[in-house]
Amino acid sequence: MRIAIEGCCHGELDRIYASLKNIQTVENITIDLLLICGDFQSIRNYADLGVLACPEKYRAIGNFYEYYAGAKVAPIPTIFIGGNHEASSYLWELFHGGWVAPNIYFLGHAGVVNFGGLRISGLSGIYKKPDYDSGYYEKQPYNDSDQRSIYHVRKYNVFRLAQIREPLDIMLSHDWPRGIATHGNTRQLLQVKPFLAGEIKTNTLGNYPAEYLLKHLKPAYWFAAHLHVKFAAVYNHDLEEVGQHDLKPKPAGTTPASAPPPALGNPDEINLADDDAEEDDVNAEASAPVAASGDGAPGETSKGAEGTEATELMEIVIDTTGASKTKATLTKFLALDKCLPNRDFLQVLEFPDTEGASMALSYDEEWLAIVRATNDLLSLTKVQAKVPADDEIKTRIDAERAWIKEHVSSRENGLLIPQNFSMTAPAYVAPPPGTRSSRPPSFRPGPAYLSPQMTEFCALIGIPNFINQKGLAPGTVPSISKMKKESAAKAVALEGSTAEETGASRSPKRLKLELPQPKADEVVSAPSVPGEEFPLSEANAEEPAEHNGQDLEGDEQVKQEHLLEQMEEAEDDLGHDGRSSWAPEDEEAHEGGEHDEGNCAAEEDHGDQGHAEGGEVFYEDEAGFTVDTKGDPEAAEEGGEEESENYE
Repeated sequence: MRIAIEGCCHGELDRIYASLKNIQTVENITIDLLLICGDFQSIRNYADLGVLACPEKYRAIGNFYEYYAGAKVAPIPTIFIGGNHEASSYLWELFHGGWVAPNIYFLGHAGVVNFGGLRISGLSGIYKKPDYDSGYYEKQPYNDSDQRSIYHVRKYNVFRLAQIREPLDIMLSHDWPRGIATHGNTRQLLQVKPFLAGEIKTNTLGNYPAEYLLKHLKPAYWFAAHLHVKFAAVYNHDLEEVGQHDLKPKPAGTTPASAPPPALGNPDEINLADDDAEEDDVNAEASAPVAASGDGAPGETSKGAEGTEATELMEIVIDTTGASKTKATLTKFLALDKCLPNRDFLQVLEFPDTEGASMALSYDEEWLAIVRATNDLLSLTKVQAKVPADDEIKTRIDAERAWIKEHVSSRENGLLIPQNFSMTAPAYVAPPPGTRSSRPPSFRPGPAYLSPQMTEFCALIGIPNFINQKGLAPGTVPSISKMKKESAAKAVALEGSTAEETGASRSPKRLKLELPQPKADEVVSAPSVPGEEFPLSEANAEEPAEHNGQDLEGDEQVKQEHLLEQMEEAEDDLGHDGRSSWAPEDEEAHEGGEHDEGNCAAEEDHGDQGHAEGGEVFYEDEAGFTVDTKGDPEAAEEGGEEESENYE
């Protein structure tokens, strides 16, 4: 069985599937499953674009709506998790997981499914301290503040995943577990992303809830994305053995909590605590040009890529023989780039076949029991309910496991995930070629929809459905005038609410970034901007910045962009200082040195959002969502032959 791993999708489904088709043809193999590690962008229409966390001028409709409407069908079963650039209103509809389009399955805000004898788990979103201890207080239609908090990881979901006792084969997350950068070729990572050195040194690269889950769940594989770089590592649990409640991270600025002892013998690890002279050598190396990896063909990174990490990953085979499984002593970690030509955004791994295992997606019995045992803890307000003690939650889950066995597992195909996809919101509609509109698109966030999939799932396991209970029925076209009135009423209500009630003390300001004018011979059909990346200096090592994985050229540009990021973080700070009552805590982080947004893509990682396949010009008419296409309509099908200006 072969599984393809994709880094950040950024709405590039056509190019990803074209790359996989090319791999299958060239290598004469069959790929059975595709896993995507976030920033999927399941955008159905302009209303979904209205909740994408980036300014309007960087938003583009992409091509997912064609899969959603049935014009195209995913050629390979696809599972994905959410990142920090998502159609969050749609993903919220499917909180527990579900089909966003035929053959494309969202794993939920947290979830576990089975495929081909493998247990695949995932955690959507990225970590940010102010929202970690909160409930899901955001209300649709999302305002600007809600758009930038709804994708933040909540303690509730980390707590649920921490209850998993049976071995996991694969874990997906968008950002990295904290400390994992010291378990692979750190020197090569810093050659590609030299600005990460400060965060690695202070042990703030990655997020600590993911670090906790890595050490506690011990999955055989962990796949991630977010930093737009390929990086492989091996985490040895035997050398880092700790108990479930002994995972309190060391304070920032000390030796990384998860750094391997010298016995691991990693020849590529850099001792970031060395003197300044040695660090100067590292910086000198980092400034040297880095040769592109691979053979230049988009997606062909499963074979022939430079470096030994991929080879080592391919050579390690995990046990998938059911009852004989035990938790792994090694976790093989792999992060991948975003979908661009000559970048390492795809990796194909081979797993041993399990006799009698179904190649269809199925629910996981243990996870269904956990969902039943914790559904009453789901909070739709700012205040998150206190989680039960370990003994109590274990007793709950055992009782619910018995219920699942009797009412779900005992049925024929009872755990098989039904092919019950149905459209809820209207899909974007493409007009006849040659038609144009003088009006720019409107990215007004849409209302909530009640998903039949969530209704059916909750009925299956006997729990109340708390997701969009009063949402619109599928197929309902929202009234623009009614949406305007609701948005105005919500704005008035927010003005009279306290910060504790609304989750924000004020509307965050957005900084403007002036863009260079396009060259005379270039046709720019959708807004675009070079990606932003921000370095970390010694002076602000306690307050790490976010990064989106793009490459920077020139110290002056680095300094200017870093200053913009610091100003924006100050504007966005919501000031919440809640603490987890159960998960590991970083004392210094809660005193003001937390790693904001999981050290990842900047909230305005707009360069990735502005790609328009085939030179499409987007607009909205009175009847709904339409598009005018000109240029080469087959450009998106070529697997990314040319690189859009928007990505660099």
